Amino acid sequence: MRHPLRVAALSLALLAAGTGAVSRADGRLPAIDMPAALDAYARGAFDKALDYARRLPSDRLTDLGLPILQAGRVWVDGALDDRPRRALIAAAFALEIQYVRAERGGWTRSEGDPPCTGACVLEWACALLQSRGVPDAVERTWMLASVALAGGARDWAFLHTPLSPPGPRTVTRGHLVHAMARFPDEPRFRLARAVAQASRLAVLPEMDAPREGELTGPALSMEIFRIVGPGMPPVADMRASQMDYARQLFTSVIADPSVGPEARMRVAYLDLRARAYNDALKQAREAAETATDPDVKYAARYLAAQAAQAIGDLTGAEALLTSALEVRPHSQSATLGLAALRYRRGDAEPAYGLIETAFRERPADDDPWRMFLYGDFARLPLLVAELRRQIGSGR
Repeated sequence: MRHPLRVAALSLALLAAGTGAVSRADGRLPAIDMPAALDAYARGAFDKALDYARRLPSDRLTDLGLPILQAGRVWVDGALDDRPRRALIAAAFALEIQYVRAERGGWTRSEGDPPCTGACVLEWACALLQSRGVPDAVERTWMLASVALAGGARDWAFLHTPLSPPGPRTVTRGHLVHAMARFPDEPRFRLARAVAQASRLAVLPEMDAPREGELTGPALSMEIFRIVGPGMPPVADMRASQMDYARQLFTSVIADPSVGPEARMRVAYLDLRARAYNDALKQAREAAETATDPDVKYAARYLAAQAAQAIGDLTGAEALLTSALEVRPHSQSATLGLAALRYRRGDAEPAYGLIETAFRERPADDDPWRMFLYGDFARLPLLVAELRRQIGSGR
């Protein structure tokens, strides 16, 4: 996950001529030539097709919503014998534009009439892909990428609604409903649904300074335990219900070897938030032992270290942080945690050395722990690269 996120719509382009955008006399980029951008993307000139979007000033980000829907549909229907491939091209281009816009903070910004945010564009692209017929490998890649993008934007309501335990009359909606209907065998979509449900529980409280052999609790609890009003349930009860439901969803995919370790790690996170530190330590250790993805193994060991520290086992926490850095050397979260523990016991110089080395070796570290709350966003660059490969191969 290389950047925060938030994306918005696709409507960029290279302006005509195919040689890039030419500035107007007032210094602003001219109007978008969407067909030219789509043509460039279709012939594999991906970066050229995205050039306009990348150079668009922040105050023009709202130009990237409705135009892609309007011009994209015309472009797709412009060659009926090639429509399935054109639909794929338009959907992929739309997604990449949203990626650009997300990184610029424009996922929810739209001043069009009607407004069309990043979620609006992805919904349009999703329907466009479904119009191609039977789901295939490239649509699966697009779906995985779009879910990763929305997770990076933390637009959980777009992915799955409602974000609460379902009742007898609950009707679920959202992008993941479409994804799971098209690809019911894809475990990452079921994991993403659990992540979306757990999103309201995703922030850990600040902890007190650790003490060897003593339980460490939150520094300050800001939770409100009751809402004033007739018939309103206590907030604590609502949170407990949400926690239980999120745990059920994670548990339902733990047996799947492809996502099980990550699901178990996220259960450990819920335990840590619930102050069940021993349970969190156990779950995180098991996740680290079974994970094959280095980023999941690293994050699980880091999480286990947090649980050990909360229990008061600072020696165990230091060992876990050290083992996390064996998987992913010089990663900043584990480095800072380890340096803090060493500084605490009086080893100031080694602590400073750890930090200096980490910033030198990984000056722009996409630390997996920092990306923990953003779903699959860390996987988005690889998914986009795979999507481009599949498009380029004519699939």
